[in-house]
Amino acid sequence: MNATSYRLTAILFGIGVTLHNLEEAMFLVSWSRAHLKLWFAPNPKIYWVVTSLVNVVIWIPIAGVSILPENTHFQHALSGFAIAMAINAVLPHLVISMVKHSYSPGTGSGMLLNLPLGVLLIYEQLSVHVISPVDIWRRAVPYAVLLGVGAFGGLYGAHAIVARKR
Repeated sequence: MNATSYRLTAILFGIGVTLHNLEEAMFLVSWSRAHLKLWFAPNPKIYWVVTSLVNVVIWIPIAGVSILPENTHFQHALSGFAIAMAINAVLPHLVISMVKHSYSPGTGSGMLLNLPLGVLLIYEQLSVHVISPVDIWRRAVPYAVLLGVGAFGGLYGAHAIVARKR
């Protein structure tokens, strides 16, 4: 892998995540209302805000590895986000689609874009020793957890605040 290939993969990963979040923001609220029993009424404005924030957060390390490729913080954050989005493609999207026998918005973009690009990104980092397997567990996984908790916590927290004001 060369630096250009890695930057291109990072950018493609960012585009994949952005398309995935756009698909979710556009269709997940109506699908959730029809197929899931939630303790809150899904709010389309909240989904747009949360998915937009996730996009901003994802693009920060992508810009970072493009501008400052030697910065390990950006490398670890990007690896963590790749892990989080690859897992997100399978759980909840693919699993919920299978359980509900209905296409959960985000499944296709997650499986076709986020999962393979996330795996490719980490593979490229490992193959040129930008990040080590130990760093994946020690430094990247905490970023993955942070993104997951932040996204889901923001989503459910915002719904709880809106529900409380009603």
